[in-house]
Amino acid sequence: MESFDAYIPEDIYSLLVMVVIALVAIWLVMFVVRKLIGIAIIAGLVIGGFMIWQDPSLLRTAQDTALDYYDQWQNGPPANEQPRW
Repeated sequence: MESFDAYIPEDIYSLLVMVVIALVAIWLVMFVVRKLIGIAIIAGLVIGGFMIWQDPSLLRTAQDTALDYYDQWQNGPPANEQPRW
């Protein structure tokens, strides 16, 4: 097993360049990739909402499900039914 000492540069400028590259990579992961994932999730929600809006049977099912969940949250479950969550 090799040591990492062979890969670490000894002069200060090469070490600074490696630190700058590492910081840029961390910045990309923290900000750019996170925003891309957020955009993908929003796009999926918009496309899914459009698909439900265009299909009347899916729209009716989605409305009934949302109203059932809201009613259970607001009023509690019916006496003969267990909560869904």
